[in-house]
Amino acid sequence: MEKINRTNNRLTTEEASRFESGVVETVWSEAGEPHYIIKDGLNVKEYASLAKKYLENERIIAHDFTSHVINGSGERVDFEYKSGWFLEGLAEQEME
Repeated sequence: MEKINRTNNRLTTEEASRFESGVVETVWSEAGEPHYIIKDGLNVKEYASLAKKYLENERIIAHDFTSHVINGSGERVDFEYKSGWFLEGLAEQEME
C-alpha cells in the first residue's frame, strides 16, 4: 500500500473541481477524519495527493492524521494530513 506524505502546493481551481467530480462518497470517522471513495478507473495515487491538497487548503481540521482514498475495486492509497495550525501560531506570536 502506498502512502502520500509530502507537503503539496496550493490547490488550483481545476484540481478542486477534478477532485470533487471524482469522489463518490466522503466517509467521516468518529474522530472527524474523512476518507474518500472515488470512481473506479481513476488514479488512486493521484486522488490521494489531491485529497491531501484539498484538505490542507480547506484548513477546517486542526489536527494531523492519516487517511486514505479507495476505489470500488479496493485499490487504496494512504495520505498524511498536516494541519499546519501549530506552526502558524508560532510564526505569528513570540514564544515565551
